[in-house]
Amino acid sequence: MTGARMGNVQLVENGMLRMAKHVGVNRRFSDYFAFVEASTTSCAQAALDRRQVTVKDVASSDTFDDGSRLAILQTGSRACHSVPLLSPNGTVIGMISSHHGHPLPDLAPTQLTVLQALGSQVGRWLWWYRNTAVVTALNHLHTRAVSHS
Repeated sequence: MTGARMGNVQLVENGMLRMAKHVGVNRRFSDYFAFVEASTTSCAQAALDRRQVTVKDVASSDTFDDGSRLAILQTGSRACHSVPLLSPNGTVIGMISSHHGHPLPDLAPTQLTVLQALGSQVGRWLWWYRNTAVVTALNHLHTRAVSHS
């Protein structure tokens, strides 16, 4: 949707964003952003505000602290866009971020609308999975373990 060749997915875990999957970024980037807690990144800002955040030029943006900025620039990203994954009650349960090799113009309103819908759909699915499929599997394992004791 954004034309990016780099990106990552983070899930909320213990009040932090944990890197769950990434593509196109190098090891230094994935290690640096394995866990994001401070609000000195676009993904953390998007999670805090529960809205999409576009950083048109990482090099000149005040969104990042120096360490975050360097980790992003060294992987070849010059711009990024972060989309929160929202549960049915509006809680942020994850984040999708695209990274671009060049400064980014404003995304079109239709792109933003589609990305917002995507964030809601993926968030609802993750919420359902965690609260239905995982709970059912854990209950099944517990029942089997108790019956074999």
